[in-house]
Amino acid sequence: MTVHSFPKKQAAVLVAGKQLFWKFGFKKVTVEEICKTAGISKMTFYKFYPDKLTLAKSIYLAEVQNGLIKFKEVMQSDKSAAVKMEMIMKLKSEATENISKDFLMDFYGDEETGLKQFITATTNNYIEQIIEEFKNAQARGDFRQDFKPEFVMYISQRIVDSINDPYLLELCGNPQEVILQLARLFTFGIAPHQN
Repeated sequence: MTVHSFPKKQAAVLVAGKQLFWKFGFKKVTVEEICKTAGISKMTFYKFYPDKLTLAKSIYLAEVQNGLIKFKEVMQSDKSAAVKMEMIMKLKSEATENISKDFLMDFYGDEETGLKQFITATTNNYIEQIIEEFKNAQARGDFRQDFKPEFVMYISQRIVDSINDPYLLELCGNPQEVILQLARLFTFGIAPHQN
């Protein structure tokens, strides 16, 4: 699902919502600000979304779906394991570009809004597909046979807990670099051994 597949005004709401949520987080952004950025009225906003939370969930779901499509394209390509991992790291980098600390705190750390629970449930729905892609790549010989994709997915989910760690944020300078450092740590260890 891409923004282009929505009616023009709804696409404008999605783009504006993503831009504002990524920059300021969920809590600080108002429906009025989204409408102003999108160039629409509040009535038009409510035609598409009953509230800001539903919009945030829709944006996140679209991002996950788009990310999964791109991930599958990389995994099914005829590139080497090392190139695939570089491409996946690039996708991860692009996906986290412009994400603020406020976004991470609101979307991944705040129990009150329900976004954290939604993100966890949404991610869990896609884990099986990701594991299947890794297993298919293993069967083709793209990755080592002795690593467990389920373990990689489990660890990657625990990375979310590290994103808001004050020490890591200070060490790395920004949330994107925390994500990339953690991702590099475990993704490059699954490529086949070099003789």
